[in-house]
Amino acid sequence: MKDFRELYKLYSKQLYNYLFYLTNDRSLAEELVQETFFQAFKSIHRFKGKSTIKTWLYQIGKNVYYKYLKNNTINNDQFDENDVKFADFSTPENIWVKEEQERMLHLAIQQLKEPYKQVVILRSFNELSFKEIGIIFEESENWARVNFHRGKQKIREILK
Repeated sequence: MKDFRELYKLYSKQLYNYLFYLTNDRSLAEELVQETFFQAFKSIHRFKGKSTIKTWLYQIGKNVYYKYLKNNTINNDQFDENDVKFADFSTPENIWVKEEQERMLHLAIQQLKEPYKQVVILRSFNELSFKEIGIIFEESENWARVNFHRGKQKIREILK
C-alpha cells in the first residue's frame, strides 16, 4: 500500500495535467485521475513490467478517458481561462497577449480529433517520449511521431 501511495505522489499531477487538457474541466480531471488510480490498484497484479509503470498508468488513464467519452459528452465550446495558471510577465499588455495565445492554443488543441489531441498533449505538456506514447497507444514509436507531426499541422491550420 505504501508503494502505491508513492506511485500516486509521483504520477498523479502528470496524469491530472494530461486529463485536464483532454477535458478542460478541473473536477472531471480530478475524478478521472482518481478512477485511473483505482483501476490501477485493482489491476496491479496484472502489471507485467513490459512497459514502465508511468506508461502503464497513462494507458489506464487513456482508457478511463475513453470510457468516460463513451458514456458522456464533454462541452469544449467554452474555455475558462481561470482554470489555467498563466505565466506572469511584467506589463499588463504582455500578460494579456500571453493569456490570449494560451487560450487560442488550448482551443485549437480541443478541436483536434483523436488520437492527435492526446498525442500532442502527452508530448507537449507531459513531455513523454515518442516511445512512451507509442507504448500507451500500443503502437510504434514512429506512429507517435507521425501523429504528433500531423497534430501540430492541424493546430497550425486551426490557428490560421
